Amino acid sequence: MKIRQEMKGDVLVIAMSGKVIGGPELIEVKEIFKKAVDQDKKKVLLDLGKVSWMDSSGLGVIVSGHTTLARAGGALRILNATKKIHELFIITKLITIFETYRDEQEALNSFGD
Repeated sequence: MKIRQEMKGDVLVIAMSGKVIGGPELIEVKEIFKKAVDQDKKKVLLDLGKVSWMDSSGLGVIVSGHTTLARAGGALRILNATKKIHELFIITKLITIFETYRDEQEALNSFGD
């Protein structure tokens, strides 16, 4: 799994690629969410367009990130979830928690000011 971060305005965009499965990378992702809140970056867009697979550990870290941000008054949005990942969100009922987008600009605009 690879992780790339960049700021687009006041939104932290985290792009993940490869297999999102248990291991040290997931600890890194969890730390990215925590650090974002610590640095008052409470708008996070998670781009999953290049994620080929995700296991329950990967889902857990995303849910944890969502919770961390929500408790701090922030928000997490999902961008470009692949068909497999989208189906995983539906099966686990997480689709009712996450706002998902296909268009990056629309996702960025969804945070408002």
